[in-house]
Amino acid sequence: METRLLKKQMTAAYQYSYVRLALNYYTFFETIAEEVHIPERIVDSVNRLNELLSGYFSGQDPLEGLLKLREDMTHEAEVMTSYADCFQIYEYVLNRLERKFKTKPDTGTEDEAFVRRLLEFVTETSESLVMNGRIKQIIGQLPIRLTKQKFFSLVMEGLSVYIGSSRENLRDMLYILRTESMTTLPKNMEIGHKELYELLEQFRHTDYRNMTGEGFEEAMAKLISASERLTTESGLYVMIQEIINDFCVLLFAGEDAVIDVKEEELYRSILTDILEKFRKEDCSFGEDFFFEKLTQLEGRQETYYERYLKIELPQEREEWNKDPDYVKALNVDRLLSGSSFAELIGPGFDSEQKQEDGSLVDRAYLETEAGAYLKELEDVFSGSSKQVVRAIMAKVLSDLPVYFNSIDEIQAYISGSLESCLDQAEKETCKELLEELMDDENKLV
Repeated sequence: METRLLKKQMTAAYQYSYVRLALNYYTFFETIAEEVHIPERIVDSVNRLNELLSGYFSGQDPLEGLLKLREDMTHEAEVMTSYADCFQIYEYVLNRLERKFKTKPDTGTEDEAFVRRLLEFVTETSESLVMNGRIKQIIGQLPIRLTKQKFFSLVMEGLSVYIGSSRENLRDMLYILRTESMTTLPKNMEIGHKELYELLEQFRHTDYRNMTGEGFEEAMAKLISASERLTTESGLYVMIQEIINDFCVLLFAGEDAVIDVKEEELYRSILTDILEKFRKEDCSFGEDFFFEKLTQLEGRQETYYERYLKIELPQEREEWNKDPDYVKALNVDRLLSGSSFAELIGPGFDSEQKQEDGSLVDRAYLETEAGAYLKELEDVFSGSSKQVVRAIMAKVLSDLPVYFNSIDEIQAYISGSLESCLDQAEKETCKELLEELMDDENKLV
């Protein structure tokens, strides 16, 4: 890779990430200071991060420890996402039981008129991406009354759109389906999350058919509490990961970056000031000079990022996968991509990619891969109540690529879903949720 281009890119990345690291680290410090209860695993992660930053400013090389911490944060984010996916399944179940225990007004709309409203909602946009998104949202809220065989055939029909595309695309879709249908959960997801895991076990073994009003209220309260906790903890993990990403950029780009000494001293002083506050567990920043330093960062983040974006990586060549500078530049690009948990690469990455690029999905491959997933689903269904099975089916169908070929097919599916649901309370709840969906979408227009 050309040395001049490398230095320009690494300099812009280094300056951008240093500014962002300082700002995000301060924001994170303030967030931590305001939290009443911080989980022990997050405290441990913060301590590890602070030790690595302190070591860096003392002249140590923290890259190995930093990459390990990044890996751990990625795992924790995966665990948080899995818990959220699982609780969404049980939220679906509980929502449809609500009218059994609470008196709520009916929507007052006959099925036929309601189907027309949903179709108008779907077709009022000319953008196919938006239309497909709306169809999937509707499918996710409609009542489910399908046999396993019919459901499995719909899954196969939805996945058949991948025939002729790369196998990686199909595997990515199956990964999403597995994680959101509880067929694949992260290893050791109970470690450090005892309360969440125990609550998940309670929901798994709840008798929803014979649930009492008191049991419903208790379950809803626990679900809301768990959701709030997941939102808070997930937000903290993302904040830590973004700090780690910018720290990684400093380590990757520092050797080639050209930066003014005074500019670097400014960023460093801000970070060390915050580190000292962490060390002393002092949550106050009353000194005017500290905020004067923060004020000096205004506008720099945008300027440096625009400068970075103007420097394009050269087109990939086969032999460059062995060039450490090129691999480094690609990793910096991934760290600044906006995807907090993007996977980093090492030498030799290209040979692995090329093996995938030459392999396309055919009918036999689809039936093998999808068949394995459906077998896993059948195992989950065998140990779940009817209400939970329906919730999983709804989630899977809403995740699949849209498999309808015409508006008439969509209309038939919606009408069939409503007609087959003989539980009037559940049907009214589904209508209410779909009304809210349409109202929320219209507010965004």
